Amino acid sequence: TTVPGGEFTLSTPPLPEKFPTIEITTLRPQRMEPGYQFIPVMRWTEKGPDREFGLVIALDGAGEVVWYYRTDKSVNDVKRLPNGDLLYLAGRDGRMVQINKLGELVRHWHTTGIEKDDVPEGSHPVDCDTFHHDFVVMENGNLLALSSEAREFDEYATSERDSDAKREPATVIGDVIVEFNQEGEVQRRWKLLDVLDPHRVSHGSLGTGFWRHIYEDILEEPGKDWAHANSIVYDASDDSVLVSLNHQSTLMKMRLEDSSIAWLLGDHAGWEEPWSDHLLEPEGDLIWTSNQHAAELTPTGTVLVFDNGGHRSPPFAPNTPMEERYSRAVEFRIDQERGVAEEVWSYGGLDTDHFYSSFLCDVDLQPTTGNVIVTDGARTRRNDGGMGDGPGGGHHWAHIFEVDRETDRKVFEMTIEDETGWAVYRSERFPTLY
Repeated sequence: TTVPGGEFTLSTPPLPEKFPTIEITTLRPQRMEPGYQFIPVMRWTEKGPDREFGLVIALDGAGEVVWYYRTDKSVNDVKRLPNGDLLYLAGRDGRMVQINKLGELVRHWHTTGIEKDDVPEGSHPVDCDTFHHDFVVMENGNLLALSSEAREFDEYATSERDSDAKREPATVIGDVIVEFNQEGEVQRRWKLLDVLDPHRVSHGSLGTGFWRHIYEDILEEPGKDWAHANSIVYDASDDSVLVSLNHQSTLMKMRLEDSSIAWLLGDHAGWEEPWSDHLLEPEGDLIWTSNQHAAELTPTGTVLVFDNGGHRSPPFAPNTPMEERYSRAVEFRIDQERGVAEEVWSYGGLDTDHFYSSFLCDVDLQPTTGNVIVTDGARTRRNDGGMGDGPGGGHHWAHIFEVDRETDRKVFEMTIEDETGWAVYRSERFPTLY
């Protein structure tokens, strides 16, 4: 290692036992985005993700592990602050953690709506129920995070298959966006059940598994997972957010000043007025996303997203057969004035590079090369060796690759797979290690 004044050598102990097995299958360093791949790894058991295991791995350009951080709560994603510290959501009951590269706790925030018994001293309380899936560090230092609320409805859908099925009272979990400062004081709050149609349901909207244990001490019955927001991007140019709504298979751009909808990108089925007035019309050949994750705005204003393809069918329609399901990275150009969306690039499909993760996952455009890094992080294999589907569909393993967007050739590819189940929600390429 070269430092001011000379060089020195560090000898590190070997990686611990039961460390994930990493295999690099493609490596073209001259064509890769420079930097270090930071990968939060989830250990997957027969009962689902191990929420008491957290691991972040950093790989260099040769695919070697050069840094790792181990903690006792799961880590889904990491973001880096200008000073090099890492910021992540810990577990699922509402904790945000800032650490330095020595793994030392710098700052901690916790939500007050869900009771916790092991909050570190000095943690900043935030007046909301949870933190989940994603957050944004704003230019003014404030944090914009996805949270949630539980709301009662006297009449609510009981079937995702039959639109005419009877309606019954239900508890619905709605996503909430909260903006809070470094001390945890909430500045603004937006409840998506008040922004979108709370009665539009699609594949997954009536599921209760994700929120069951989080709200079990508060609710008498599990809440319906209506929209399941899973990513948020802040656009400072017009004080708006781009939100991915997994169980609506829809992307939404919302203006924060007045909670108005700029546009909705997704299958038009099931949307009624006034929300249908904001639907983008397809221009050219376009495939709607299905249970998508990790939408991002590119520097040219396009939208890049991981299209999981979990159902590949509109609300109340039968699922596409398993053998016809696929995931892809896809980029859309949005013309907000004309109200149209155009598909300008995609990678993945039944006839090209067929990969499929029905949940989790990430896609990131790289600033130097223009390459796209795809975190195909929830691969599932059935006992018979066939392609599995969903969190309980078989043995879990992760697949991450980098593709040259001009040639559609892979320049980096890796897997995380052994007898233990592993999954990766997101991963990031940072230009430097520290």
